[in-house]
Amino acid sequence: MLNDIDLSRVDLNLLVVFEAVFRERHVANAAKRLHVSPSAVSHALGRLRDLFDDPLFLRNPKGVLPTARAAAISESVSEILSRVRGVVGSVAPFDPRSLHDGSWSGPRTRSRRSCGRS
Repeated sequence: MLNDIDLSRVDLNLLVVFEAVFRERHVANAAKRLHVSPSAVSHALGRLRDLFDDPLFLRNPKGVLPTARAAAISESVSEILSRVRGVVGSVAPFDPRSLHDGSWSGPRTRSRRSCGRS
């Protein structure tokens, strides 16, 4: 299909930046919220603009204003990130005792000979 997008080339962190800028309406404040530099946020916004083929945010004296496209996708972006946070947050910590069911035999090691060494 013409509109298929290779998601392996899309950085999820770009959506986090989008959400922060949309909420803060200010690049420097979004950077503080994300614990990154304003330059990093500006760079991410450039990548987002390329991805969405839209300026997304326009400068004004008080910060930035979302474009119509940014406003239209903001709810979807927030929902996506909320779902990702829920999935990642629901993962139970690793318990090494779970490995004692007999199916795990430890790390596999290769002999020196199988690694191409003699």
